[in-house]
Amino acid sequence: MTDGHAVPEVSVVVPLLDEEASVDELLARTSAVLEERGVSFELVLVDDGSRDATAAKLRAAEATDPRLRVFELLRNFGQNAALACGIFEARGDVVVTIDADLQNPPEEIPRLLDAIDGGADVATGLRTQRYEGLVRWLGSRAMHWLARRLTGARIRDFGGQFKAYRRPVVEEVRRIWAPGKPLFPLALWLGFPVAEVPVRHEPRRSGDSRYNLRSLLRINVDLITSFSTLPLAAIGAVGALCLGAGLVGIAICLWIPASTFAQAASLTLLGVGALLLATGVLGQYLGRIYQQVAGRSPAFVVRRGPTSD
Repeated sequence: MTDGHAVPEVSVVVPLLDEEASVDELLARTSAVLEERGVSFELVLVDDGSRDATAAKLRAAEATDPRLRVFELLRNFGQNAALACGIFEARGDVVVTIDADLQNPPEEIPRLLDAIDGGADVATGLRTQRYEGLVRWLGSRAMHWLARRLTGARIRDFGGQFKAYRRPVVEEVRRIWAPGKPLFPLALWLGFPVAEVPVRHEPRRSGDSRYNLRSLLRINVDLITSFSTLPLAAIGAVGALCLGAGLVGIAICLWIPASTFAQAASLTLLGVGALLLATGVLGQYLGRIYQQVAGRSPAFVVRRGPTSD
């Protein structure tokens, strides 16, 4: 057990949004698991602009247990920002992240800690059974495929937030993180050894999943733009092809009498190709500038910090 200021061995970070139905059980089960393991710990709870009684329940629990640290964001900044707030505020030697909906049972946390104790810098849960609809399943498959190719990590399950990180991983990710950049793929992209641990995954007990087609598309776009300027390169490549085709068409029209339509089409390809090629080249320069300056804008605003600090 640790007081409000000692450095704990384990920090458990939980982002919450309208989870009043699961808060009490989440805190009780998580604390019991860590107490049974015999480690000093803290629970870093980030309320991401809940509109129900989640924040009030968290504050009430914090008032009775110094191991709890509650952060209320000013509004709903999104799960990635709430996770970043919690991870970067956590003080433990090992930082565990878990969702608040209890789909990943807190009793599985020791599996992640065992993997860290076994030498991994990052441990991630491999969900042995999934509970999701077709749209979410397809979006998840696309996200896993992209993440494997962009990070180079050969793991099966990039999804979910059931992860564990050693302190050096957190500090290195902090240096390069920026709003919109997913934290877990960043850690893998840096090259930290990762262990994939089979864990239970249970149906959501209340409410609906907040992952819809729009959010899954946003995750995939964030993955691409965070780790690659490939879309900009693709625009330039298409521009070069159009430019080349336009030049060939004009040469043919000059060599062999051609219709007005063929001449117009060749000139159009030439103009569009030149425009796309210039856009792609300019985009590459802007992409490099973005990679240099990313991270200077705030990703979240904390309304109130822990009352015990």
